[in-house]
Amino acid sequence: MKESRTIGILGGGQLAKMLCDSGKKMGHKTLILDPNPDSCGQLSSFNHIVAQYDDKKELKKLAEATDVITYEFENVPNEIIDYLKENNGNVPQGKRPLYLSQHRIREKEAVNKIGVKTAKFQKIENFEDLEKGIKEMGFPCILKTCSGGYDGKGQWKITEEEDLKQVDIKFGIEYILEKMVYFDKEVSCLVVRGINGDIVSFPVGENIHKNGILNKTIVPARVTKEISKKIEELSKNIIEGLDIYGPLGIEYFIKGDEIFFNEMAPRPHNSAHYTMDACNYSQFDIHLMGILGEKLPEIKLLKSVVMLNIMGEDREKVEKLKQEDNSKVHIYGKTEWKKDRKMGHINYCGENIEELIVKANSF
Repeated sequence: MKESRTIGILGGGQLAKMLCDSGKKMGHKTLILDPNPDSCGQLSSFNHIVAQYDDKKELKKLAEATDVITYEFENVPNEIIDYLKENNGNVPQGKRPLYLSQHRIREKEAVNKIGVKTAKFQKIENFEDLEKGIKEMGFPCILKTCSGGYDGKGQWKITEEEDLKQVDIKFGIEYILEKMVYFDKEVSCLVVRGINGDIVSFPVGENIHKNGILNKTIVPARVTKEISKKIEELSKNIIEGLDIYGPLGIEYFIKGDEIFFNEMAPRPHNSAHYTMDACNYSQFDIHLMGILGEKLPEIKLLKSVVMLNIMGEDREKVEKLKQEDNSKVHIYGKTEWKKDRKMGHINYCGENIEELIVKANSF
């Protein structure tokens, strides 16, 4: 019988909740630290420290009460990892994954250094930089804040001169200007590197977005087997080349036979929620096994699946949903159903991927 551990989690959102559920299933206790007393993570955790992420007194408590500490989102202040370690906190992932993924230019420069292709990009600090960058790169481009911003926030598509009027560049904020890639598919791959050196990847998912937010993930992705294999290998090369431990969700653009790195997140990934019902192990199981130093098993896709995000505006649809054998509904337990807020997801599992897509589209 495996030894029971106490796992600390920085962050208390839905990813923390699902990590706690996996921990419970594996016989471990979980302790979350999150400033929100109503965070949905506390519904599944053994205990909840309600505190800001830079509260040293409470961070020390977290370090003392746990065997290992991880994070459920990439915007945890990376400097607190040093404080946790100074107070005997065991954070196997360290702060490097946070440091890289919290800044889009750092992230892209890091993968370029290990030979991974990205779209062309430039650092932007003011409107003059923007005009110069567009002149050099040409339309269309996309401007993003270097830090923060998710689900389409902090981004501006610039396809012509007129679009510059909507751009609001603020002093003191760094931006990145990227040449837009007119891709055939957007895909993602969740890869985990255990602290014992094992590396495993989950099957590649095809991502469909709606209003800049992930709407559904189709697995297997509708790309060639060669492309899928290349992406899984590339993902393993990235996590090892960047010397990252724990989980890494990586998004790519596919254009013909070309693969472009888009972005990464050192945590469980929304696009890999399908693993909860369609694989022999979920991304949350493997995340915990990886940071605990356990041998990582081979990942198997047991059936085809379409993962559909449930948003705040879908509440009435959810209330009318009928539970079916081939659809698994996961509701996160957030207190307020707000538009464009992720409230849960549905995994439609089966043999015929096209039929599953039709079913997901009819939600």
